[in-house]
Amino acid sequence: MARIFENARIQSRAFRELKEKIVQTFRDNSGVSDECARINTQRVYYLALISIPVRIISILLFFTKSNETPVLRTWSRGIIASHVILLIFIVGFFISARKLKRKPQLSTAMRVLQYMVVAVIMSSGIAIVTFDQLVTTNITPFVITSVVCGAVFLIRPLVSCLIFLASYGAYYFYVALTITDQNILLSNRVNGITAVAIGFLLSFILWRYNYTNIVQKRRIESQQKQLEHLAYYDPLTGLPNRRLLNQLIKREFASMERHGHETVLIILDIDDFKKINDTHGHLAGDRILRQLAYLLKDNVRELDTVARFGGEEFVILMPQTTVEEGYATAERLRKRIMEERFAAESETMQITSSFGVSSLREVDSKILEDSFLLADKALYLAKQSGKNRVEKANEKASAPL
Repeated sequence: MARIFENARIQSRAFRELKEKIVQTFRDNSGVSDECARINTQRVYYLALISIPVRIISILLFFTKSNETPVLRTWSRGIIASHVILLIFIVGFFISARKLKRKPQLSTAMRVLQYMVVAVIMSSGIAIVTFDQLVTTNITPFVITSVVCGAVFLIRPLVSCLIFLASYGAYYFYVALTITDQNILLSNRVNGITAVAIGFLLSFILWRYNYTNIVQKRRIESQQKQLEHLAYYDPLTGLPNRRLLNQLIKREFASMERHGHETVLIILDIDDFKKINDTHGHLAGDRILRQLAYLLKDNVRELDTVARFGGEEFVILMPQTTVEEGYATAERLRKRIMEERFAAESETMQITSSFGVSSLREVDSKILEDSFLLADKALYLAKQSGKNRVEKANEKASAPL
């Protein structure tokens, strides 16, 4: 009895694992279906470019065909009608794909278009084969449409399976309308199974190949973004680091030259931060740095950049700002920091900070290090003058305590 229960438990677990794998596979396939819809829209456009002249030539060739007997007339007219209807659809698909492929974002029309095209192509193959049975026993058009749909369009395996099954069901029924010999009918129905099987196999292989490429591409892009984030952002606070700040300052110099506006650089650091680390520990110091980073970001404009300069020093780049405006901002931030209660372990504490303000207009844009020199001197002056102050470069301006 125990063995029976153990086997049942093992089978139940295997069933759950299989179910989870199927669900995960479905989710993974759905995750790339949007990108595949964009690709299919492009392919519809180029497929239509080829199909339109081919359809026109086919129609013209059948118009020149002599129809001596009623059977040949029925066959010829049926083939011409099939190609004309297909041509009309293809022209419509071409116009739609041309408009849709210019859109950067996926739309419902893209999703619908890909399935409409497949449905029309498969239907045309069935219609042409049905009329062809009046004069021949081959099913080449149905084989071609199955191969084209399987080899050209990226369709999820489950949807592709349903499409080919439905197509074979229609083929199975309609091909019997024009075949009187039961042996030929059986042979063509069997050959039709081979055609849809080849189409589905091609569709499955194409999907897996492109699915793997898309997933790998996304993984590489994600890794590149992570590496870029590590290279340009401070891991503790999430703020831009000095490397990214240097690039932003270079860009700002170019903007200043074009538009002639003034830009301000503010350097600040936490007063007596070493004592905080020594008293409360480095983890508490890291918490304070993170909290200060959030406070600074929440209290500047969207166009301003707050960066971590190193240690307990932060830099604020303020485009289109005068020194007086930058000084007022620094003074407001100094007071805001004094009012904030910073969490350090199980207790809260107050901190103060000192600020140095300078204008980039006074700096040689070719010497990037000079961008920080004036503001750094002003910060040093604020420290020497008693801390918890704001100082402007080349001009002492005490902030009230």
